[in-house]
Amino acid sequence: MIKQVFVILIGFRVFAVLECLQLVFGDCPVYYEEPCKPDLVKFILFTGKGNITNFHQLNPFNLHLPKEFNAVVPTKILIHGYGGLTIDKAITSIQKAYQVLGYNVILVDWGALSEIPCYATAYLNTWHVGQCIAILAVSLIPLGIDPSFLHLLGFSLGAHIAGFAGANMKKILKVLPGRITGLDPALPFFATLNNEWKLDSSDAKFVDVVHTSAGTFGKIEAVAHADFYMNGGILQPACYEAPYPPLCSHVMAGIYFAESINSDKNFIGLQCDNLANYVLGLCSNRAKAVMGEYINKR
Repeated sequence: MIKQVFVILIGFRVFAVLECLQLVFGDCPVYYEEPCKPDLVKFILFTGKGNITNFHQLNPFNLHLPKEFNAVVPTKILIHGYGGLTIDKAITSIQKAYQVLGYNVILVDWGALSEIPCYATAYLNTWHVGQCIAILAVSLIPLGIDPSFLHLLGFSLGAHIAGFAGANMKKILKVLPGRITGLDPALPFFATLNNEWKLDSSDAKFVDVVHTSAGTFGKIEAVAHADFYMNGGILQPACYEAPYPPLCSHVMAGIYFAESINSDKNFIGLQCDNLANYVLGLCSNRAKAVMGEYINKR
């Protein structure tokens, strides 16, 4: 019976007709069209600056912002990847970098739905988590948070979750978040031409993507308004001698972006039509752009 249900699960068109769905495969839960549960998808708000920070768990269905919430500084929503925050050095590095600036940081902890070795079910749960983030965004708007000033950043599976959140905001509110940054969006199970099932440029007013392990853990094709292929986007120099270079390169997307937030030096990209031209050295005379937090959206 479980095998039959799983066949239904991977036929995504069937999802739309189900009002609710919660299944468990061993220790791996699947949620779809279920009410968001604060104990499964947690929203943790960090306020303050540097080491003087406070954190609060937010309930998207009964949202109250603490008095120290600073509405005049940017609000960043960070979404970890497979395995949770304990192993996701990409997102935790960015969180710390934003705290130095005193930005409002909302960390999305969906670790209960992304535990190792449950990659297949974590993949299926990404749509549910995206729905939960959209609900949070809807709750923020009456409190004076302009959706165009929301910046969602997701690593690996979290990058696609950010896209699903943006798509749900568009569906519910007819508005888009101001920016989504995809940090090496996950490739496994996301090799599809259907934009509804992956991060793409229609999910926010501006979408930028950082590619660092293209073809292994990360997606190969350009999917955003600006796609940056760091050092060619496949393997990163800092990972040449790592125990598993592709995985190390995957995580480097967040490390690079974190450095772009507080560093005095810029990561400069050269416009290139395709990867083949990059390999042949045919991009050197093209337009330039800055990768990272301070990208020029024009």
